[in-house]
Amino acid sequence: MGVVYRALDPTIGRTVAIKTIRLTEFVDPKERARLRDRLMREAQSAGMLSHPNIVTIYDVLEEHDVAYIAMEFVDGPTLERLLHTAPPDPKLIVGIIQQTATALDYAHKRGIVHRDIKPANMMIHEGMIAKIADFGVAKIQSNQMTQSGTILGTPNYMSPEQIQGHAVDGTADQYSLAVIAYELVTGEKPFAGESMTTLLFKIVKEEPIPPKQINPSLGWPVDVVLKRALSKNPAERYATCSDFAQAFANACNSSKGWKPLPPGGRHDLPTMYDNSRTAATNAPKPPGPIAPAPEAIPSAARDPKPLRILRTMAVIVLAAGFVSLAMVGAFNYFNSRFMDAPAAKIEPEPPVVAAQKPSPTQMPVLPDAKPAEPVPPLEKTTPNVVDSPPANRTPLEYPARLVSIPPGAILTIDSNPALTCATPCDLNLAPGRHTLSSSLNGYRAALRIFELPKESEITMHLEATSGTVMIRSDPPGGAIVVDGQVRSEKTPALITLSTGSHKIEVAREGFRNFVEVLDIKDAVITNIEVNWRSKTQ
Repeated sequence: MGVVYRALDPTIGRTVAIKTIRLTEFVDPKERARLRDRLMREAQSAGMLSHPNIVTIYDVLEEHDVAYIAMEFVDGPTLERLLHTAPPDPKLIVGIIQQTATALDYAHKRGIVHRDIKPANMMIHEGMIAKIADFGVAKIQSNQMTQSGTILGTPNYMSPEQIQGHAVDGTADQYSLAVIAYELVTGEKPFAGESMTTLLFKIVKEEPIPPKQINPSLGWPVDVVLKRALSKNPAERYATCSDFAQAFANACNSSKGWKPLPPGGRHDLPTMYDNSRTAATNAPKPPGPIAPAPEAIPSAARDPKPLRILRTMAVIVLAAGFVSLAMVGAFNYFNSRFMDAPAAKIEPEPPVVAAQKPSPTQMPVLPDAKPAEPVPPLEKTTPNVVDSPPANRTPLEYPARLVSIPPGAILTIDSNPALTCATPCDLNLAPGRHTLSSSLNGYRAALRIFELPKESEITMHLEATSGTVMIRSDPPGGAIVVDGQVRSEKTPALITLSTGSHKIEVAREGFRNFVEVLDIKDAVITNIEVNWRSKTQ
């Protein structure tokens, strides 16, 4: 976001943190406006919350092309930095999850979903108190301040429904918190991939490795709790984040003596085979040999010396046999290859063989001919000829029906311009997973992952672009008229409008009407301040 300063509030004498964005460094006006709006959104979202485990926002201002937020100073590192130094104490891990869950439930009851819970946004104050920071991509559900059709947040910690562009609620934050809990106890994230497409597919479609397989010191209850909180279906997760945190604490407490692993610690653990070998090697030996019953042991095993003699003799006999066969074969080949035919005719032959030998007219002897090799039957080679694909054979494809609501969206498969169509449409695609992106004027871009041939009809639900207007007046209670239509809200009010130009009027008896035409931008909060105190009629 920008630079964070440690500062002193001269009025109260308290230490504060100031998060800043120097807007003049961004040449693009759209980028400058986007960052300014995100900063203001963070302040407005967190400013509505007052909880000991949420960073307190004191003020938000913009001055000399610098936007900044004055907030509570947290004396401690982020959880992300703590993870990279040493694994936290087991009690601290349980405490962090419980404190964060309590703060998230508090925000959810007030209609705010953080949507970017990750170790970098969790700070540890004085080594024991968890603090949630950065509500910059939080969503105020009742006012739809941010879009649900585009991906916001950090992919490794995002819930499946958020990746697919679906509407999110508090269970999405619970999923992210469960990812952090998984990483805290195993040292590994539940899902990882070399590319963004692979990572997103794993989050949406695959199940994580049970934590006990990575960290053997954990008990099976930890597997059960994290599996439920990481469920692909939000309805199958716990009712609240606190319910998950309590179940996680009980599961950890049932695993006596468990220890968290550092990042990459699973690679330092011996495998099950090595463990068994080590245990067998280091196990104390019994006081005396335990001899099994003689009848249970073969006679050769009871006397190993004769067995070794017999084995050696057998090896020598077999080796001599192989050498003899090799010499006979070499002699026959040399005789047939290099000796002439007349010499072969004067060799004596046994009577029986001579009687069965074909005449020279039936089998002529060629000086340079090699022994004929048997030709396999035709029926054995025919299937190979038939089954061999031609060089220009195309790979197997499956039909996919692409639909959008509303229709007319431009859909692109795997970022390939050749695989683009306007909905509704049909495309033939190779089997496997694909990434689908949409574009339609007046609607937010959406992203979805699907897999063929499991899904043959893919529907994209598009969300119309909209912005938010915060209208305040002094004195409050002003009537609001938008594009000639009287609204039910009175100032102060937060209303959602479609993108584009709108005429805003604010009226109150005894004061002059306020009129302004606004250009509403997607996912942007626009503030209107009407001060009638100095403008009385």
